[in-house]
Amino acid sequence: NSFFVMTNIIKTENQLKQRCPEYPVAEAICISDKSCKNGSVRIHSNGILTGRCVNYNITFKTCEVDAWCPVEPMERPPEPAVLSSSEDFTVLIKNNVNFPKFNYTIANSPSVLNTSCTYNKTTSPLCPIFRLGDIIKEANESFSKMAVKGGIIAIQIKWDCNFDSWFGNCVPEYSFRRLDDKKVMPGFYFRSARYYKLPHGKEQRTLFKVYGIRFDVLVFGTGRKFNIIQLIKNTGSMISYFALVASVIEISICAVSYFSQGKWSFYKIYNRKKYETVLNPTQVMYVSYIDEPHVTLIKKPLKTSLQHAQGSIVQSHPVRFCDAGSCCTSESNENHDNEGSEPMCTTESNENHDNKGYELGQLLKQEASSSDCQKWCCCGKCQPTQKYHEQLCCRKKKGQCITTSHWFQKLVLSHHTLKNALHYRDPFLDLADGNSNKQLRHLAYKQYIHWRFGFFDLEDRAVVPSCCRWKIRHTYPDKFNSYTGFEID
Repeated sequence: NSFFVMTNIIKTENQLKQRCPEYPVAEAICISDKSCKNGSVRIHSNGILTGRCVNYNITFKTCEVDAWCPVEPMERPPEPAVLSSSEDFTVLIKNNVNFPKFNYTIANSPSVLNTSCTYNKTTSPLCPIFRLGDIIKEANESFSKMAVKGGIIAIQIKWDCNFDSWFGNCVPEYSFRRLDDKKVMPGFYFRSARYYKLPHGKEQRTLFKVYGIRFDVLVFGTGRKFNIIQLIKNTGSMISYFALVASVIEISICAVSYFSQGKWSFYKIYNRKKYETVLNPTQVMYVSYIDEPHVTLIKKPLKTSLQHAQGSIVQSHPVRFCDAGSCCTSESNENHDNEGSEPMCTTESNENHDNKGYELGQLLKQEASSSDCQKWCCCGKCQPTQKYHEQLCCRKKKGQCITTSHWFQKLVLSHHTLKNALHYRDPFLDLADGNSNKQLRHLAYKQYIHWRFGFFDLEDRAVVPSCCRWKIRHTYPDKFNSYTGFEID
């Protein structure tokens, strides 16, 4: 999987086995025989020391060695390189790969090879004939510089194969990079010798120190094919991670709540929602009675009227709609309050306007059905109905209807309050069209729920009592007297 191309050479000719002075490197230079220990061998020595200090030339004295003499000179290789013209050599690389799992074998060269082609990353990316100079260039190196001391270049062949019949593709991709370090001991070389017999029987040799570039061919790749079973396994594994994420989040929430001693408001909401069953309005309903200080949750399917259905307490003290001190403010504070909060409550200056709604309410009292025909009604103001989930009164025990109270007129029916609330949300809302009653009616339902239940998140499942709902409908009637349903309109 490798080949070597010689680019430079240092040749030492006519070496004989004899004694001669060592090449004058720092550790071989001597002054007397004491510096040369007989029989020792140094790391960079060419032979065994004889114990004598002899003249190498007129300048240096070095230790004598028993070696092939004359010794190899420790000099730099020739520059420019002796065989710099090897840059134009070309090499044909044949590579066969086998994917046993898919029983597939392929070669990088076609059955009919165009021997005149040369690899080019853009124009001929599949040609298996490479010019050495182009390989070095693709590795971001200079051939002329690298040829002096040599080096190691990797020719990487990557196979990325798709064996699916509808998208079959399996071709090699070539890339090149330098493997030896240019900063720490760059280059690549080795020594070789040719031996000869002299006429008198002695052996002579010529030593070659050869520099060049070693090319290592590295082959790797991936073969893949669609597998429906593996897809199902991976999909199942991915889905399991979602369940793990949910568990981690829940553990984190519980841990934070534990360290906050259960006072974290988000945990209370999360814990209530976690175990809440989301069903249709006929099965999950919240009710509030004027004569009971809590909100009741009814989950079971109704077999009797909602008024008489058994439920569980979910809130002992609903949040008040507004405090008595903040609902009715003086006229001088009206503009300031409208800027800071939603104008849900009116001032004393609006009482004359609300009297119209109150007078209308007094007329409607006389039209309400009698409680004699409705055993589930305790206030005498509810409308008869055959549907169990609509059979709900404002009271749990007999007494005065909440619709006759002053605060119901102020907080729920007041035209001025509702109009201000709508304009607070949309300052450019036009209430002059024929659809204004519908908007006021829907807002009145929300006002009642926020007042009596105190939870904004119960709005979709809180049930407005029959007496209150029909009071609101009579105050803000539909012009066609058509309502979409008990829960919606």
